[in-house]
Amino acid sequence: MLSKNLESIIAQLEELTRSLFPEILKIYQNPNSGAQEKKDGSPVTAADMHAHKIIVKFLESHFPDIPIVSEESFKPKNYRPAKEFWIIDPIDGTKEFVNKSDEFTTNIALIQNGKPFIGVVGAPAFDQVWSGIANQPVNKIKPFNKKWSTLRIVTSKSHRTIIDTAFLNFLDKKGKKLKIVSKGSSLKICALADEKADIYPRFGPTSEWDIAAADAVLRSRGGGIFQIDNQKPLEYGKKSSILNPMFIAIRDMNEKKTILSLIGSFKKNLL
Repeated sequence: MLSKNLESIIAQLEELTRSLFPEILKIYQNPNSGAQEKKDGSPVTAADMHAHKIIVKFLESHFPDIPIVSEESFKPKNYRPAKEFWIIDPIDGTKEFVNKSDEFTTNIALIQNGKPFIGVVGAPAFDQVWSGIANQPVNKIKPFNKKWSTLRIVTSKSHRTIIDTAFLNFLDKKGKKLKIVSKGSSLKICALADEKADIYPRFGPTSEWDIAAADAVLRSRGGGIFQIDNQKPLEYGKKSSILNPMFIAIRDMNEKKTILSLIGSFKKNLL
């Protein structure tokens, strides 16, 4: 398994990610570029396919023995999860891309034994890259205010559900003062890694490639993502489905018990 020269690999992936920005932005800024509809009804653009081809070519060249799972070439009937594999989402937040909100990302992650190991997230419109090695925290997360004067909660720009609203109402009734941080794509999880938000609950559907890279980044910053049903860490390379269960991302693991207790109470009473 890949385990040596990790800093060098991260640097290569960061350089690869930044190299994608000019062409992605060229397509993004072209008023004549639009989206096509895939068989599953989701949108795909020329930027998705451009990033997909460049990333896959790079990974196949530099890591020929590690299989690749990409949203743009994924076929459920051919999916055979491996102990170690790359998982990529060339453009996460295609709806944000099409709607010109700037909040779309490129995502590259390495999964080992069901866990995100390394991840690189790029935001072309903001010229920003996040990266991390999940088992090598780079800094100490600042703890919550114990009195929780304000709980900063991330919500989706494009996918807010009735359950999301119910959870916000639940927290309000619990006396929590809330600040809503609205983000698109994997920027929602990056907001936690940047200490600009505290939790991100996700009750709607996502795929493993949507969040794997940002999950690795968050773990490298001392946070984590947990399944709402069993409160265990989120898993990747599942044999059953590429889809994620409902989950909650937590910035400060010191508050894991309190947050999971809250989400467990909500699930028991309202879900």
